[in-house]
Amino acid sequence: MDTANVTITIRDAVAADAPFIARCVWAAIEMLHIEDDVPDEMREVFNYLVDICLMDDTLYSYRNAAVAEVNGCIVGALVAYDGARYAAMRKTTFDLVEKNMGVKLEHNAMETGEGEFYLDSLAVMPQFRGLNIGKMLMQNRMELARGLGVGKVSILVDKDKPRLQAYYESLGFALAEEIFVFDSWYNKLVK
Repeated sequence: MDTANVTITIRDAVAADAPFIARCVWAAIEMLHIEDDVPDEMREVFNYLVDICLMDDTLYSYRNAAVAEVNGCIVGALVAYDGARYAAMRKTTFDLVEKNMGVKLEHNAMETGEGEFYLDSLAVMPQFRGLNIGKMLMQNRMELARGLGVGKVSILVDKDKPRLQAYYESLGFALAEEIFVFDSWYNKLVK
């Protein structure tokens, strides 16, 4: 990509960004590559996730997200929030998923909590990787955390992705613990 005429903007998400945020969440849990079309057999579930992203009090609410635009087009997103709000948002989100999709998630470990700002779901369109967009999104949300008075930031990395973990470690994150969520083991990194 010719970067000479590229303008990157990071902004708080708005309701109209919910479909892209839903793609970001699915990409983060590897249900769909962010650039792929949603298969017909997954459309109903995806649309329900968009509805969850439109709600105010869910983990994946657009109100918890920042988006990255390149020349006015959304190319990346990061869902992140104060861990002090996690338990209540998790209950709301997991109850909705169980009621409307029949999937029970309560066996998942608590990903974050009081005293942490959690970087939940991050994804960038492949053709825009290498422009530091993910790093810019993370810096934006870490500034938000500092503004809220939350000094510790955490993120989960799939244990099968050592290159991704090394990238986060190069940004100052360090391994804190291993946790089991969404039927997989993850390394929890903190900064």
